[in-house]
Amino acid sequence: MKKTFATAALLLATTAAQADTLGLTAEVGHFSPDMSFKGTLDDNYANTNFDGENDTYFGIAFEHLVPLVPNVRLQSVTFEGRNDDVAAKIDTVDYTLYYEILDDLTWLNLDAGLTLRQMDVDARVGNERASEDGVIPAGYLSAYVSIPTLPIQVGGEIKAISAGDSSMKDTTFKIKYQSPFVVGIEGGYRDVSFDIDEGRIDSDLDFDGFFVGVYADF
Repeated sequence: MKKTFATAALLLATTAAQADTLGLTAEVGHFSPDMSFKGTLDDNYANTNFDGENDTYFGIAFEHLVPLVPNVRLQSVTFEGRNDDVAAKIDTVDYTLYYEILDDLTWLNLDAGLTLRQMDVDARVGNERASEDGVIPAGYLSAYVSIPTLPIQVGGEIKAISAGDSSMKDTTFKIKYQSPFVVGIEGGYRDVSFDIDEGRIDSDLDFDGFFVGVYADF
């Protein structure tokens, strides 16, 4: 992966958006995707679909009161799957800097910022194996609507980047239920696509499926 990233995206810091509350949130859950692989590793070509591995995701976010300083969110998940012909594993850690553009304005929450995704990619096609790693930037947008009179939020998040011959798009649709006891339940659908053209790997990988988890909002 290319290790350079567009620092111009940090111009978001010039906006006046800021958190107006001090808070900490954490989430953990289970993601069960289907997987597709299309492309080459060296001269070995494969085009196949199969069940991905079930993996655990987690995240934590900290919001503060300091003007112009972005809030911070850390998330991690592994995307992986294998059959007789193909195996792929992508370990990811996302470091997101974001601002609260809208905070419960007419039941709407809107965040925007920049994600730096650290990726470690291991792939096999036939008997050929290859690994790549690096950090890529991605735009980050999160929007949720609170259902009036109910402790429920509906919305989603997207992270996306296209740089050179490689691209990444990570879209999440989510429903969250906040219990009276800090801990809530979340579930939804996630669709992640990677177009990797680095080193010996030139392939499109897609992971999509349902997830369910719990979260705490302090």
